[in-house]
Amino acid sequence: MKINKYMKESFARQFGMMTVFIIISFCVLTIGMMMYQNKVISTFEKQGNILENKEKMASDLYDGFNNAFSEARAHFAFGSSKDKTHVRNALSEKGEIKRGITKLKKAAETTDDTLFINEAEVFYSYYFDERLPKSLELFDKGNKQEVINISNNGGTAKINQFQSSLKQYKEDLEQKLDENHEQFSNRLFIGQIIFLGIFFLLIAIVFLSVRMMLRKIGGPLAKLTQAAGQIADGESIIFIDETNREDELGLLSTAFGKMSKSIQEKEQDLNAQNEELIAQQDELQAQQIELQAALNMMKSRELELERRNELVNGISNSLVKQEVLSSIVKTMCRLIEADKGLIVSLDRDKEYASIGISRAGVKQIIDHLHDGAIERLIETKESYIVRRESTAVEKGYHDTVSYTFDLYIPVISSSNNVEAVMIFTRYDKNFKNEEIMQFETLAKQVAISLEKIKLYELSEEDRILTQDILNTINEGIQLVDVDGSILQVNKKMCDLLDGKHMNLTSQPFDKWIVHLADTVEDKNQLIQFFNNVIFEGNEEDIEYTYHQTGINKRVIKVYVKPLYRGDIKTGIVIVHRDITWEYEVDKMKSEFVSTVSHELRTPLASVLGFTELMLNRELKPERQKKYLTTIYQEAKRLTSLINDFLDVQRMEAEKQAYDKKYEDIIPLIRNVIDIQQVQTSKHQINLISNTENTMILGDKHKITQVINNLLSNAMKYSPDGGDIGITVYEEGPVLKVDIRDEGLGIPADAIDKLFTKFYRVDNSDRRQIGGTGLGLVIVKEIMQAHDGEVTLTSELKKGSTFTISFPLVIGLAAKQNERLISENNGKVNVIIVEDDINLANLLTTELEESNFNVQVFSNGETALNAIKEEKPDAIVLDIMLQETGVTGWDIIKELKEIESLKSIPIFISSALDEKEKGLALGANDYLVKPYQPSKLSKLILQTLLKKDWNGQIMVPAKDENGAD
Repeated sequence: MKINKYMKESFARQFGMMTVFIIISFCVLTIGMMMYQNKVISTFEKQGNILENKEKMASDLYDGFNNAFSEARAHFAFGSSKDKTHVRNALSEKGEIKRGITKLKKAAETTDDTLFINEAEVFYSYYFDERLPKSLELFDKGNKQEVINISNNGGTAKINQFQSSLKQYKEDLEQKLDENHEQFSNRLFIGQIIFLGIFFLLIAIVFLSVRMMLRKIGGPLAKLTQAAGQIADGESIIFIDETNREDELGLLSTAFGKMSKSIQEKEQDLNAQNEELIAQQDELQAQQIELQAALNMMKSRELELERRNELVNGISNSLVKQEVLSSIVKTMCRLIEADKGLIVSLDRDKEYASIGISRAGVKQIIDHLHDGAIERLIETKESYIVRRESTAVEKGYHDTVSYTFDLYIPVISSSNNVEAVMIFTRYDKNFKNEEIMQFETLAKQVAISLEKIKLYELSEEDRILTQDILNTINEGIQLVDVDGSILQVNKKMCDLLDGKHMNLTSQPFDKWIVHLADTVEDKNQLIQFFNNVIFEGNEEDIEYTYHQTGINKRVIKVYVKPLYRGDIKTGIVIVHRDITWEYEVDKMKSEFVSTVSHELRTPLASVLGFTELMLNRELKPERQKKYLTTIYQEAKRLTSLINDFLDVQRMEAEKQAYDKKYEDIIPLIRNVIDIQQVQTSKHQINLISNTENTMILGDKHKITQVINNLLSNAMKYSPDGGDIGITVYEEGPVLKVDIRDEGLGIPADAIDKLFTKFYRVDNSDRRQIGGTGLGLVIVKEIMQAHDGEVTLTSELKKGSTFTISFPLVIGLAAKQNERLISENNGKVNVIIVEDDINLANLLTTELEESNFNVQVFSNGETALNAIKEEKPDAIVLDIMLQETGVTGWDIIKELKEIESLKSIPIFISSALDEKEKGLALGANDYLVKPYQPSKLSKLILQTLLKKDWNGQIMVPAKDENGAD
């Protein structure tokens, strides 16, 4: 009873009780659903883990057996009785397979699992214990036919049958996994359906409960609402509560009854006061109208002033013409209350800004600037209005006749010229005369701003032009004022000051002079020079040379010239000229003269001296032979020096010829070692070869010259003797030769200059050693001509290592070429499609020397028919053929569409540089004329060496990134 009364006294308690019931019901439902889902998920994961584990073990067995089969087949197909690599790989899988079968046997649960395991154990015993050992034994004895018979008599069939069983078992496991997942999804779906059903039932119960409570509340509230409405309508009523409720509605009804009675009692007093207030209100409304009119006028003037200020700020805060024009048209449109507007400059660029006008409309106006309405504005220089009927676009959704008013305003400069035109448009609202006068006043402000921008643009163009001219000068130029502050610099000067990322303009003297002095050798002398010419006015001492240190070692010569305007000195022009090259050339010339004089005079002195002795004295035969031997050796030395000079001259003139052939580099090195070892007793020369691929494509004599120069240097610059090591090895696609000595070594700062003509390390130890400084230059040029390079690593006092690198040729080129010829019945056919008969003859000679049979065609159609009939081993193809009809592009496209011909290597030989297109169409390589014919034969040979005549690709040499 008490609880019932407690609940009746408050709606909040009733709704609270209902809310608690809903929350408890929903929690119970949610917990039940979560417990059900957890149970389903646990069952699914357990079953899934078992199936996934078995599927993984089956996959491992599948991979193990397949690897064993593949390695065994590879041994029987490509191996030998000596090479057991594939056999060891196959037998290494045996243990893994056995362990896999054992694991699967432990995890077996079903009859299918047991049957498959039994089958796997039987096959495992058959293959590894019977068939494989027996086949290996027969293969090692050379009885390959018996191995084939075993395979044909059911061995291969058993393997294929077991592979099928193993594959089927895997697929069954995968199907069970899918079924398990589908069952899991179905059970989850059923649980969700049940959850939704109970949830909707709970909502229905709540809905019915709420509806019953609202009915209990709705009736009394309706009565209260009706009574309140009657009171609001001015009716005199007294509300009586007949519900006798104990809750909030009962209290509200009682209070409302008292309120209605109180209102009725005070109504008469309020009516009297209301009449008095009405009279006061009429008076206040009259005053409000007057104040509103004054306020509107004040706001209008305030808005006008704001827009004027905005216009002034917009045209004053920027010197970018386009920004100013955009600001003008936007602000004027707001100020004029125009619907759209445009301003166009009448200069050569015809820059404009618009708002509310399409591009086509703007273009139409710009195209007719000097005729029609604009021409009238330019001639009269007076604003005018054009009234016209609105277009369909301007009327929008209105279908009645309306008019549009266009206001044309000229922008007149101080020289009374029309600089720009402004056009503004209003819909159905004309412009008043006083408004036009205000707008013309604003146009004068616009004219002033445009003139200011015009002057700025002219000065900026002059400044940029001057700066561009200065930047093209190869000397660093500074313009400083009388106080030494920088007024202007060019890019070259920034480079000299190492200030590419610094703002050097306006830097005072004490800052830029310190920055410059930090880069030179004699800082104090440089600072003293600039103090003299800038501050002390010394116009006689106007040249100075300084040396920059650091990474960029340069020699700079400074020229200074004062700048006068009338009789007043306004600044100083300082020119910094980089004379490093001239300085180095002068230095090199001096060193060259000294070196050549020494190197030539020494053998000449010996020749002249011993010749004079032989002419003026009677000498014994043995003494004559000794003197003649000395004269011969010194003459050879002179010849070598002269040949070095001539070689360098020919290389620089690109007239050096090379007779490149496939050569083994090891015999070349041994010949040089034999010659050099005889000339020394202090050095031990050792040769180590770490590779069998020692073939190169090169000029035998020039490569010998390279090795001889490097080995001579190694001996010469190891005056105390020591070991000299020569190592031949492969590194990626490159064959390298290291020549290492234990001599003087080379300073780090001299390594970059070592391959420069006539350069020698400035060191007393080395000055005692003869040389012209040309040997390494010749080495570098020869290596570059052979598509190789020469590099150096050195440590002072510990020795140096010179490394020469050649493109690697796989195997012995001559033997490979003979193999290609023998495999093709003595013929390797090449068809050349070339309309230049001289070039065709040159290519034919080159290819025939490489043992190719060559046919030449100048007509594209004839060549295409011959290719289809002959099916050559390679095609050399020109693109642009003189005769009209079939071009090289057409031949490539047609050949690539024929299955039997599309694999023929095609080498494009053309003057057109369209390499990307040629390679995209399927060409093997693209040679741009002119090129060396030997390069073509090399490309064809290397391409054919990668391919056997059964269409299988051989393994080429690869670098560390896997590239051929």
